[in-house]
Amino acid sequence: MRGIFRRCAAFVAACAVLVGLGVGMGLGVVRAQNNQAGNGFRISPVRSEYTIDKGASETMVVTLENPTAGPISAKAVTNNFIASDKEDGEPRLILDESAQQPANNFKSLVGPLPDVVLKPGQKREISVTINVPKDANSGGYYGAIRFVPSDGREGGNVALTASVGSIVLVRVPGNLTEKLSLVQLAASQQGKTKSFITGGDVSIATRLKNVGNIHVQPFGKVQVKGMFGKVVAEYELNSTDPRANILPNSIRRFEDGVAKPKPFWFGRYTVTANIGYSQGSGDFITAKSSFWYLPTWFLILLLILIAAIVGAVFWFRSGRGGGRSRRIRKY
Repeated sequence: MRGIFRRCAAFVAACAVLVGLGVGMGLGVVRAQNNQAGNGFRISPVRSEYTIDKGASETMVVTLENPTAGPISAKAVTNNFIASDKEDGEPRLILDESAQQPANNFKSLVGPLPDVVLKPGQKREISVTINVPKDANSGGYYGAIRFVPSDGREGGNVALTASVGSIVLVRVPGNLTEKLSLVQLAASQQGKTKSFITGGDVSIATRLKNVGNIHVQPFGKVQVKGMFGKVVAEYELNSTDPRANILPNSIRRFEDGVAKPKPFWFGRYTVTANIGYSQGSGDFITAKSSFWYLPTWFLILLLILIAAIVGAVFWFRSGRGGGRSRRIRKY
């Protein structure tokens, strides 16, 4: 009898541990549309990337459009940007002219730009020359060419919301280190990582940190496998065109939705990621994590089963076992 009771208790404890797995386990830079509009302006491209050697230059052409029915006068402004504290890849523009600028100052590569006057419906192409001095630092230079209304107030939210800009990332070759490290790979729902999921769609959160000194574009394949090693879902990481960047000393979170595990059943699922990021060395990150998919109906059934087993044990001990004890005493 004690052996039966111990086995039942062990089963209940194992189920509790299984459910408890969901409590504690858990194992970019520019987002833009094709056109950007603000206060009647439209600008393209919204993002450009260049590799410029020291002592060389590159000319980018920005197209500014006035889609309104009235004339617009625009002032050109150049700003540096850095990675924000968020992990969504949005850049943080340095609008305060008195603030400390990055060591690799994008503004120092771009000369003064003239104001632009646009008639209703008019488009104009503005040439922006990016000059890299021979004694420039190697690494990344990150900035934005913005156009604001001529009467806009710089340094405040008014100018920022009314402006349109073209993001520019410049790579100056030299002693560069491309290096990513994996911060987290886990299942996720509604932005929260989980290792125990009871239903609904599943996303995979991949958090990567750039520990090098130049921006990189991660890529690779992520697979989700069931309990018997069958691939139930897979996708390409950072598959946008162009791919998103991760700036140095920043973390970027990629969250990609996958279909419900097939077959739709309970069990343990394994996430495997093979991620590349280097242009030349072929460095890869291989990572693996797991999560449990236990639908609500399964948990209810499990609780009913546990209750039935516990009830049967108590019935056996208090009923049948008690009668046997009475017969022994009578004898």
